Amino acid sequence: MADTPPLEEIGREVRNIIASALKRPVEQVPLTASLESGLGIDSLAMIEINIALEERFRFAMPDMASPADANLKTVEDLARFVAAQLTRQKGRVA
Repeated sequence: MADTPPLEEIGREVRNIIASALKRPVEQVPLTASLESGLGIDSLAMIEINIALEERFRFAMPDMASPADANLKTVEDLARFVAAQLTRQKGRVA
């Protein structure tokens, strides 16, 4: 599991990916921001974010039309979700 990046690093990458997808400065994407009501992430933006997360972290994101589909409310929830997926993936490879 040592190969899994720390949550802080994952959070930074997730924030960068979201900021890029929304075309806004990363400073406007705090970990505490609500994905849908706070940042306005819709289904199209979520697809773009999922693809970017898959490319960056090299794992398959589950299909979800919206953050609510995966019970993700905040940027931090998404970062923790990515961390859990990475941990699960490492467990399968080992």
